[in-house]
Amino acid sequence: MSKIVVIGGGTMGAGIAFVAAAAGFDVDLVEPDFAAQERAKKRIAKDAERASAPDAPARVQYYSQLQPGEALAAIEAVPERLELKREIFAQMVKAFDANTLLATNTSSLAVSDIADGLPNPERVLGLHFFNPPAAMKLVEIVQGEQTAQEAIERAREVVLRLGKTPVLAADTPGFIVNRIARPYYLQAMRAYQAGIAPIEDLDRLARGAGFRMGPFELMDLIGMDVNLATTQSVYERTDEDRFEPVAVQQEMVAQGRLGRKSGAGFYDYARGVVPHDDGVPQPAAEVNRDERVVIIGFAGLAQEMFERLQRAYADVQLWEDEDTIGEIPDDATIVFDVGDGASDRGAVVEALDARLAPEAVIFVDAYASDLRTMAKRLAHPERIVGYGILSALEHQRVVEIVDADETSDDALEVAQDLFESIGCGVVLVEDAAGLFLGRTIGSIVNEAVYAVQEEIASPQDIDLAMCLGTNYPRGPIAWGQEIGGDRVRRILTRLAAEDGAAFAPSRALWVLDVQPGDDQQQNDNLADVKLGW
Repeated sequence: MSKIVVIGGGTMGAGIAFVAAAAGFDVDLVEPDFAAQERAKKRIAKDAERASAPDAPARVQYYSQLQPGEALAAIEAVPERLELKREIFAQMVKAFDANTLLATNTSSLAVSDIADGLPNPERVLGLHFFNPPAAMKLVEIVQGEQTAQEAIERAREVVLRLGKTPVLAADTPGFIVNRIARPYYLQAMRAYQAGIAPIEDLDRLARGAGFRMGPFELMDLIGMDVNLATTQSVYERTDEDRFEPVAVQQEMVAQGRLGRKSGAGFYDYARGVVPHDDGVPQPAAEVNRDERVVIIGFAGLAQEMFERLQRAYADVQLWEDEDTIGEIPDDATIVFDVGDGASDRGAVVEALDARLAPEAVIFVDAYASDLRTMAKRLAHPERIVGYGILSALEHQRVVEIVDADETSDDALEVAQDLFESIGCGVVLVEDAAGLFLGRTIGSIVNEAVYAVQEEIASPQDIDLAMCLGTNYPRGPIAWGQEIGGDRVRRILTRLAAEDGAAFAPSRALWVLDVQPGDDQQQNDNLADVKLGW
């Protein structure tokens, strides 16, 4: 049996039909509206031209209603209205025998609600393709309450034959991708509302951390109304305050500022898409012989900073023993404190402030340390520069620097020179818990851990889904392991103290720091963590 039936000729339906035809299936595309059929034909022809698949359009037959008969799978891709989908599925049940997989491409509704009351609900499941289907490799296979394991296995085979990568998701709000991606948008908008930085700088920071697009330009591309509707659906179905829609987006949708399709969103598109320059400075060509630099820390970022700064500065020391901080040369002009990434460094900085000359500049991890409280205890708070590096500069081309009220312009200039000398860009941000990247990426990692706890998907499928479905530079579980569970917990604990308990860290983050010596065993440990542990 080699027929796939697609119901709905919109963007997603036409895209799925092309994918099936390009994979060698015969395809029935059912769309009652003649104009929509014509648009679908054009989309499929365009996809075939782009993919160099000239034979694909000939495999697609167009109908205004379902044609009874045999099919391997029937995939519904009509608008996201439950009653409409239930009506379509009632027709699908009558048109196809019990061996046909019945799938919905829903992104926001419960598969179990669609299947409720149907005969043979064990063959009903979700096949959630991503837009555009021709380009996106991921398909979420969603297992409803009554979906049979045999149907899941058959669906996996179909997805593989379509040339896509399947991941298995439980029938929960947002499935994998739409749920775990929520913090990317919501925390970005909260950071913007809090005045942490302009949207252009926040987008630049995100791209500098490896995201293909910044959150604001991505929301403009998706459509503000579409993004808001997905957020509202997840929020209403989970009743979790961390998913609550943000006022700025609601206001923009009400004003018709929907992004690219309306000509304006967070950006103005009157003259087309605004280009951005993500180039980073070239490392310094000449060695700085004026500064005496000391890096405090052990391994990881401390070692990386030591190796990079040695190429730019003539006098650099790596101070690995915190017990001997009192012996740091008192003529040091720059001290870069790394610490353990998970504890406040107030006491260490206070000791340095008392020892070093007033003109020396001290760099402090702003994700872990409370700069405001620290400044009150120092004789020279103007020399403190808060920086934000999540784990390794290898994966972060742009660094957050805190433009605190107390920090002098001279200290900020030293910070700019230091990071640019090692090939890193700098963005100035206001002081707030987690700054921007810490709160955003930390919340994504946290959501992924919640998803494992709630048995929405396996750690492996979560990482795969977020890399393929959203082009994340790394899966959130792997990213969390790189950053460290203790560090993510510290960032989110501080965020929750400022923004509310809804943003507090999961109690299971500790699993990210387990080091059994085997990645598979580590993921197995994570998968074993249950709610209420």
